[in-house]
Amino acid sequence: MTWTVNCLITLALILTITYKYFTRNHNYWKERRIPTILGARPVFGHMLEVFVLRKNASTKLHEIYKASKASMVGFLDMEKPVLLVRHLELVKTVMLAEFNSFSEHPPLDPEANPLLAMDPFFANGETWKNTRGVFTSAFSSKKLKFIATVARDECKKLVEFINGKIAGNGDNGIDVNAKIMFSKFTTQVVVNVIFGIDGNALVDVDPPKSFRKMMDAIFEVKVSSAIRQNIIMSIPFLSKVLKVGFGPSWVYDAFTKTTDEIHQVRKNQSITREDFLQHIIEYEADKKYGDIVAAHAFSFFIEGYETSSMTLSAMAYLLLKHPDVQEKMRKEVQELVEKHGEICYDAVNEMNYVEMVILETLRLFPPLGKLQKVCSKEITLEGSDGLKCTLNSGDYVCVSATGIHRDPEIWNNPNEFNPEKFKKDSAERLHKFAFLAFGDGPRMCPGKRMGITQVKAAIATILMNYVIKPSKKMIEPVEIDPRYFLTSVVGGFWVKLEHL
Repeated sequence: MTWTVNCLITLALILTITYKYFTRNHNYWKERRIPTILGARPVFGHMLEVFVLRKNASTKLHEIYKASKASMVGFLDMEKPVLLVRHLELVKTVMLAEFNSFSEHPPLDPEANPLLAMDPFFANGETWKNTRGVFTSAFSSKKLKFIATVARDECKKLVEFINGKIAGNGDNGIDVNAKIMFSKFTTQVVVNVIFGIDGNALVDVDPPKSFRKMMDAIFEVKVSSAIRQNIIMSIPFLSKVLKVGFGPSWVYDAFTKTTDEIHQVRKNQSITREDFLQHIIEYEADKKYGDIVAAHAFSFFIEGYETSSMTLSAMAYLLLKHPDVQEKMRKEVQELVEKHGEICYDAVNEMNYVEMVILETLRLFPPLGKLQKVCSKEITLEGSDGLKCTLNSGDYVCVSATGIHRDPEIWNNPNEFNPEKFKKDSAERLHKFAFLAFGDGPRMCPGKRMGITQVKAAIATILMNYVIKPSKKMIEPVEIDPRYFLTSVVGGFWVKLEHL
């Protein structure tokens, strides 16, 4: 009997200590007099729904954003306290005005992510500065003209691919998963821009270890990927211990091998081209960063591949819902093609209404709805409502791009698709930090101009050749897929393409 009682007492003590440990931060924000939300759970904090794959992290953050009107709100990501800044002046402080205090992003373990850890989105310190220098110099007007030329040529191949599919369906049009179709296109563009070779992506079945297979291994929407991504994003110490990476090691090995082979051929044969690999070779010759050529090339691939195809697929869906906008875009494109003879760099630059539609698509479906920063030195933030919060080195701060984009106090009719929101006079009245699809400040997405260039070329080509109509395969109402850290929808964006 005594033994049983002792066991029960010991068990109760262990459970109590465990509970206390995993709820140790549950009064963290209350003690600092910062508004927080109810519902924190032991171990998971406020993110239980994210970890059981009921909600995407950006969706959950949007809910937290909507739960308060305060300038800042505290919550727990697992047991880690995170400060969500809501008011735009505070967002400006974090992303620009006090950049030196918030210059870092949550890092990736370089052993588990040997190439991706050097991406400008994840890198910090001198590594970030070096990588940013490579990317900033890669997007001059001259290089963007080269990118536009590549995009134009790949658009022609895309039309041939789609026409073949339509012909095989008795010229009755085809239902397509827009994300998959546009991922094939962005693969073609990015591989050509980086290496000057064909991406071999416009095929029905992707070959093993092809570029498309590499990207699928990293970005495929599935449960195992979601678990891996959640561990990386929210439990970095466990990610490091278990060597959890965004993708399997064969992806990094295959990409590095391809890069090294092409690099060596060019060096040995004194071959020069206008592509991104050539830019890296020249850059590392001056800066002596030769050991990270593959990392730079991989970062460029990531920048140009996923978010552009996501934007194109969401835009195609919005255009089938708004045929008047689709027709207005088509008219602008037709006029510019008549003026310039083709979808060239100058024509793309003059597609003002097309760009408005792209930006409005990104407002409603930002690829990354959760922007996160790591404080690098002590600073006190003060909101316009009088709230104050002192942050120390290592503390986490985040911004809900989705929340800001859908805030009725910032945008009129925020849930309504209306490209006129980005008309010049309307856009000029907006707060600079009201639109965060590309981030802002020194760590703004370096591939923004390339992304917009290839997205314009692709959608212009589609509109010149096809009508975008509803597909019976589309799952509605649209629901953000909880299995992905970026913005994807359950079932994908399905559209029907018919010849004009």
